[in-house]
Amino acid sequence: MPAILHHYNLAHLLDEVLVEHSARPALRYAEDEHTFHELGGWVDSLAALLLSRGLARGDVIAIGHDKHPLSYALMLAAIRLGVAYVNIDMASPIARTRRILEVSAPMLLFYDDSTYQAEMAELAVSQGCELLLLDSSTLPNISEADLERQRQCSRLVDGATIAYIMFTSGSTGIPKGVAVTHQNVLHLIAWGHKRFGITEQDNFANLSPMYFDNSVFDFYVGLFSGASLSPIHRSLLAKPYELVSYVSSRACTIWFSVPSALIYLMAMKALAPGALVDLRVIIFGGEGYPKVELKKLYDRFFGQAMLVNVYGPTECTCICSAHTLSTDDFQNLDGLPTLGKLNPNFDYRILDDASHDAVEGELCLIGPNVAAGYFNDLERTAAVFEVITDTNRFMKRMYRTGDLVKEVDGWLHFVGRKDNQIKHMGYRIELEEIENALVKLPQVDQAAVVYLRTQTAYGKLVAYVACSVEVDDGVLLQTLGQSVPDYMVPSKLIIMSKLPHNANGKVDRQQLRALCS
Repeated sequence: MPAILHHYNLAHLLDEVLVEHSARPALRYAEDEHTFHELGGWVDSLAALLLSRGLARGDVIAIGHDKHPLSYALMLAAIRLGVAYVNIDMASPIARTRRILEVSAPMLLFYDDSTYQAEMAELAVSQGCELLLLDSSTLPNISEADLERQRQCSRLVDGATIAYIMFTSGSTGIPKGVAVTHQNVLHLIAWGHKRFGITEQDNFANLSPMYFDNSVFDFYVGLFSGASLSPIHRSLLAKPYELVSYVSSRACTIWFSVPSALIYLMAMKALAPGALVDLRVIIFGGEGYPKVELKKLYDRFFGQAMLVNVYGPTECTCICSAHTLSTDDFQNLDGLPTLGKLNPNFDYRILDDASHDAVEGELCLIGPNVAAGYFNDLERTAAVFEVITDTNRFMKRMYRTGDLVKEVDGWLHFVGRKDNQIKHMGYRIELEEIENALVKLPQVDQAAVVYLRTQTAYGKLVAYVACSVEVDDGVLLQTLGQSVPDYMVPSKLIIMSKLPHNANGKVDRQQLRALCS
């Protein structure tokens, strides 16, 4: 059931979903399935546990989430009470996770894999919070009085209450915690349910880790529409053939991942005809998908699955635009596919360097999906979230995305990132333009370009390419020089079998910089 106006918080919609789809599967694993009824029972118990520990609306918990069923239930239990949750990567360096906990200040730290007990205990001690392992022994017995208390708490949760905190990388090295509200997520659910025609028969391949923004679509649009999730463990993501086989065996109908994952699977020939025959929608977003590579995927699934390019920063609740690919998108193979048009209930501005409205410039998003800000970080919130005082958009909230776009006939096209825009030899260059030119070379499967400043006034371009065939770096650079000007030809090109990826599946540019520094 889609979110409608009388759902002023996620808890009310959740209660309806749990009743309406009680007998349907909610979580599907290889070894067993768990129904919405079973999930609801866990939510009741875990909400009672949170209340017994003194948590209330506005408090925060942290979850070391490795896709155990009880971890999903705990997210829902927190939502019911107006408690914000933050999912953390238990395999991440402790120093980084400690900074996340310092910012979010959770009262309780949960984890679902005893393998990480030592690391979680160290984090709990440093944060001064209680540590709990999520297993069946964690679940308390509950009474009707407990359930009534939960209902009373859920009625007090307004739409502006923080639902979750999603951490993203910060340029200063300190992660930023994006605080997303119940209202933000309700708008996402309503849009996603309608846009993709989600029914209770759908089964989402939950590929993304739960601390990564793309998982928000799977979890909320999937479960809150009565569909099921098939959690994919991280161990499968580096095994292309096993991954495809597993998703096929789950009969998944919805796939959402970063383009890098799909490019890798295509390069490894893991997406052979006959695989993933139940997929009806393949969604990708989080980074650019060069059309020359995307065409291979489009041809592979033409007539079976709809391919949709989505765009949206974490700060605007996962997805802000969705463009369904057609043959018209491949009239030429230059660059990236269009972002399309923004979802209903979004407004936007494109601002030039002087903050004037322009056809090309920084995309600034406006509307009810704009997050509350960066949790416990007023300075960085003020830098990119602002309230418009112009009379034509009076008091609307706006987020400066840092993404450079160009509008053509009402359609938005991604140009690059402000932080990937460099000045080299006196020229202003978008690194994405060089990457797109490299990917168009038939020998190159994927490319990334970094800029290393060697002196105050000088720097050098270094390109990394993934190739499945043997190539010569000098020949590639010479060929590249036929499509871009001399000042855009990298001074060095490094050939790899596969580009490194971070925990979210995106190309790890920091690691690439470190390789040649």
